[in-house]
Amino acid sequence: MTNPVSVLVGAGIGVTPYASILKDFVHMAQMRSTYKMKCQKLYFIWVTGSQRHFEWLLDIIREVEEVDQKGIVSIDIFITQFFQNFDLRTCMLYICEEHFQKLSGGRSLFTGLKATTHFGRPQLSSMFQAVHKTHPMVRKVGVFSCGPPGLTKSVEVATKDASNTTKALFEHHFENF
Repeated sequence: MTNPVSVLVGAGIGVTPYASILKDFVHMAQMRSTYKMKCQKLYFIWVTGSQRHFEWLLDIIREVEEVDQKGIVSIDIFITQFFQNFDLRTCMLYICEEHFQKLSGGRSLFTGLKATTHFGRPQLSSMFQAVHKTHPMVRKVGVFSCGPPGLTKSVEVATKDASNTTKALFEHHFENF
């Protein structure tokens, strides 16, 4: 990644390329003095239907959290299936997750990870605004999305919105499945 700040957005099978990028990050972090990374901050946004769909990636995320001593990678997991069935059970899961994260030092009740678990779809425009607010001096943010066409379209809309309302260019690159 040549951008100082990059955002990766993956959904469905589109998360597979990001597994390789995260593994590569772990490898580079373990070789600290040998290899210099150009990316100063990496945001990984994963949109998945349910917890069952992402269990295979948990070990990779756990490795990233273990070696990421400088806090370079920020991970947010969005479980969308709950949002469509917003009933009492879902409300309780949401409340329990929020409460557990506060008590456990930011770890998820569902995954045991520091990565934040959300219910519903990501509000990408707001997230991109927050990225710019966190990195106000960065003039170009690389945004990469991989997944179904609906995902890449929503990322494209959010990048255009962020580019028009901030002082940074949010440059979108995508692949559809």
